[in-house]
Amino acid sequence: MSKKLSLLLPLLASSALAQTVPAAPTVTLSGPAPTPAQAQKLAERLLLSNFGPGSQAEVTYGLPAALPLKLPAPFEVAATVRAKYPGNGTAFYRVFASAPLGASAARDTLQAQLTAQGWKMQQSGQPIGFEGNYQPNFLNFYREGSTPFALNATVISTGKSSNVEIVLNPIGQQQLAQLKKQPNYMPRSSLPLLRALPGSKSAVKYPATGPSGSLSSVWVQTDKAAGEVFNHYSAQLKAAGWKALTDTATGPLRVVTYGLKDLNGREALGTLGIRPWEKDGGYVLTVSVQGFKP
Repeated sequence: MSKKLSLLLPLLASSALAQTVPAAPTVTLSGPAPTPAQAQKLAERLLLSNFGPGSQAEVTYGLPAALPLKLPAPFEVAATVRAKYPGNGTAFYRVFASAPLGASAARDTLQAQLTAQGWKMQQSGQPIGFEGNYQPNFLNFYREGSTPFALNATVISTGKSSNVEIVLNPIGQQQLAQLKKQPNYMPRSSLPLLRALPGSKSAVKYPATGPSGSLSSVWVQTDKAAGEVFNHYSAQLKAAGWKALTDTATGPLRVVTYGLKDLNGREALGTLGIRPWEKDGGYVLTVSVQGFKP
């Protein structure tokens, strides 16, 4: 194992902390500075303990040239770990990177870069709804070729910047064919990810799902008018293919009904509703998908 492996120690520590603590991680070192041999041994233990006895790991500081992946600015790649589990001849790769962007912006930038490089995004059959703290910033892609790859990326906020971890797996043609299929599991809704209103404070309730539909709600605290708040989310639904059918207002409550198709082409109805939240100010919005045609 290269002595440069000792440089991976801060990377591993910050990555582990970032996954459990949303705020920027800190590492405190006490006692005398470690010798290069001590640092290397600790890094090896931290790294190889993830894969078990008899595993193999190879570290590249940057991206290996053989990988069909580029991460230009604003991303900065710290290291790539090529690893094999004991008894498994197929290696996989873990890429550790960062970007001076918030999680949502880093996710969108990464998605644009991967798409431009020929990676194809996997469709998801799971409804998402309003963006909130529970919503992980993840991406799933595949790449065709003589050696197909599956790619899973997770973006973790560290305050004003983000850590990015990408796992790449070489796959066979049969696995590739499965990834290319449309999702065929319930609830198969086309409820998209609805980005938060800029400058607002929000609290999201995790989506409720079932065989016949799904529902997500959010409390948005803002001084903007109800129409401006509603239009922010309605525009995202229209961009996802939802078509407004009816618009009903009863006092301060407004509900718009939409026609839509899910990822498997089934027709359904959707709604977006808004009402004031008198207790703490702002508004409560609810988005739903229901009434699928068989």
